[in-house]
Amino acid sequence: MRFTFVLRKGACAADGILVMFAVERKVSMIHDGDRADDATARIGITIPKKVGNAVVRNRWKRWIRESFRTQIDEIPGGIDIVVRPKKGAKPSWRAIRRSIPYLAKKVAKRLSTKTC
Repeated sequence: MRFTFVLRKGACAADGILVMFAVERKVSMIHDGDRADDATARIGITIPKKVGNAVVRNRWKRWIRESFRTQIDEIPGGIDIVVRPKKGAKPSWRAIRRSIPYLAKKVAKRLSTKTC
């Protein structure tokens, strides 16, 4: 997955804790190294250093990754997603768990209009 492409060309959605960008994954976008099934969503996580030290950044990543993994059935397939915390947000497992499927559905609806 190319993070820069998703961040620049993708549709986005945000809530109080996360910002999510997404693009539809087309067959032409699949590279030799990408072996993901077209029917599943893929996630990329970016955590800026401004969020906190390594412990805090890794906690964000673990919680986002686990939330995505456990709720993959609720997330629309065939899209590449990049997630980052919103400026000033504090990590909360419950909030992240609620945000991931909500934002994924929201951003999937916006893919055609590419609005934030």
